[in-house]
Amino acid sequence: MATSEVKTLTIDEVSKLSGLSKHTLRFWERELEGLIVPLRTKGGQRRYTMTHLLVIEEIKKLKRKNLSLTDINRELNASFNSEEEDYNSNPVDALVNEIGQIVRIAITNFLNVKMNKE
Repeated sequence: MATSEVKTLTIDEVSKLSGLSKHTLRFWERELEGLIVPLRTKGGQRRYTMTHLLVIEEIKKLKRKNLSLTDINRELNASFNSEEEDYNSNPVDALVNEIGQIVRIAITNFLNVKMNKE
């Protein structure tokens, strides 16, 4: 019987994909109280999932609007709490929303790579 494993990324990979420094990722992890909590290997190394990338992209979007980390923390916690309620009431809509976010990140990363090559 095959088990499905969650694909994880190192902090180096997330740094390259997100365009953020490793220092910034660690800082946000500390300052944003539970919004970014990477998995850990037995040796204590950080491992991120696609969900973490979604959260990081959302934080970046809010930072571009000049929100402080305190405001971002408040807004995303409120948003995640309301999404959790939505997931319980309509799981199909929640899945469609999550797929849309993943596609948005993939397109953004593709365009960033393409622009950096030019």
